[in-house]
Amino acid sequence: MRRLYLKIALFLLPLLLVWLALEVFYRQVPNNYSYKDQQLQKVAPDVQTLIMGDSHAFYGINPAYFKDPTFNLSNISQSLLTDELLLEKHISNLPALKTVFINISYFTLSAKDNALESNWRKYFYHHNMGITAPSISFWNPQRYSMALIQRFDKSMALVQKYHENYTIVNATPLGYGMQDPSNIVKDKDAISFVIANKHEDNSLDFKCNTARLQRIIALCKKYEVAVVLLEMPVYPTYYNLLDTEKKEKIKSVLTSLSGVNDTVFYLDLSTDTLFEKQDLRDADHLTNSGAKKCSEYLNAYLKDVVHLKIDK
Repeated sequence: MRRLYLKIALFLLPLLLVWLALEVFYRQVPNNYSYKDQQLQKVAPDVQTLIMGDSHAFYGINPAYFKDPTFNLSNISQSLLTDELLLEKHISNLPALKTVFINISYFTLSAKDNALESNWRKYFYHHNMGITAPSISFWNPQRYSMALIQRFDKSMALVQKYHENYTIVNATPLGYGMQDPSNIVKDKDAISFVIANKHEDNSLDFKCNTARLQRIIALCKKYEVAVVLLEMPVYPTYYNLLDTEKKEKIKSVLTSLSGVNDTVFYLDLSTDTLFEKQDLRDADHLTNSGAKKCSEYLNAYLKDVVHLKIDK
């Protein structure tokens, strides 16, 4: 029996060592989640504009081109639920905050809280940003071990990336998602079909996320903060492939919410002629130069529309 126990221990030891090494890696090496949380705390007293949303905002809005102190708190596949939790955590510690931009994508309002696309990401928000989604079970080991959050191959890819670059962070100190300028899809029409199909959940049920936006607006109103509901620029082929009824319902909901009071605005840049095809990296993300154009536009929008109306 002792020999059996010894064999079991020898079998489990390498697994235990790998788990321990990955746990140390995840807890010691900064990632986009932990880095953004630390950076926001550093600039919190001065931040006047906060950017929230998914990868469209993360890669599309650069705070460097805003006149007032701005921070980008968006992230890849960040849900409206996460936006709400982050805002609840931070808004009381942002004394200078005047405006919150909330990026609304085609799939945002119909997204389920526990969607598979972003289900595992909630554990990084839990460990690195101090927010806990309601769906995180007390009994789930991922709540306590970061090494168990992703598949082993994904974790090893991150380790390899860190070995090559000495970092796995691709955000600037103000939260903007840095991009490889050469990483531009050549056939944007073809990728538009793929991404449009990926983003279609065939749902017009906006009830949960509409209520969530109403709570966000109410929270911002409490702190005298304006809200801009923003649809980002997308590639024309991608836009035309999306369901017309759903697009119209999104615009209807956002228009209705913007009429709640004079501190809520709706800005639709999805088909704005200011943005040309070369401003898009793929079907729905801007290039670095496209992000600069968008950021400068939003900076002017703050001055000419939002602040002008609020300061009256």
